[in-house]
Amino acid sequence: MSNPSLGRLLGLLVVAGLVFAPSARAELAAWDQAKVNGLAKELGTATDALYKAFIQHPPPPDPGSIQSASYYRLRYLVWMLRSEALMLVEWLEKGDGREQTSWIYEEMTSYARTARDEASRVFVAKDVGERAAAVRGLLNQLGPYYDPDFRTLIPNPHIEPDANR
Repeated sequence: MSNPSLGRLLGLLVVAGLVFAPSARAELAAWDQAKVNGLAKELGTATDALYKAFIQHPPPPDPGSIQSASYYRLRYLVWMLRSEALMLVEWLEKGDGREQTSWIYEEMTSYARTARDEASRVFVAKDVGERAAAVRGLLNQLGPYYDPDFRTLIPNPHIEPDANR
């Protein structure tokens, strides 16, 4: 192989290496079972309070409306958040760690992001918004333990109009 051909081949390999190289990832927070257990317990309490506050408010009066459908989807998402948080507490208390519980955290953040979007279509009372903010804050505190690329869950101004951004 001639020098120009070898040079082009090496150049292509370098470019391919840069293009297909794994992306740099942030580091996970050092696992602290007691700290994560404590945050999970707070999250279990917070999601339970959110669910109880949410179901105290009646659905929109028009059963066929977009708001009514969103209300029931949101109620389901809040219920799932609560269920997953209680499962996380249970598993962590049994001694399970990051590896065994990361999927639960991933499900919760997925539900929280979907609920945030769904809540934009529904009237959310102030007490529900305050409880949603508490849940969001706890999920944000747990994030660095589970996801090296964790992106902070930001408040929805429709739900948390007084939240600091």
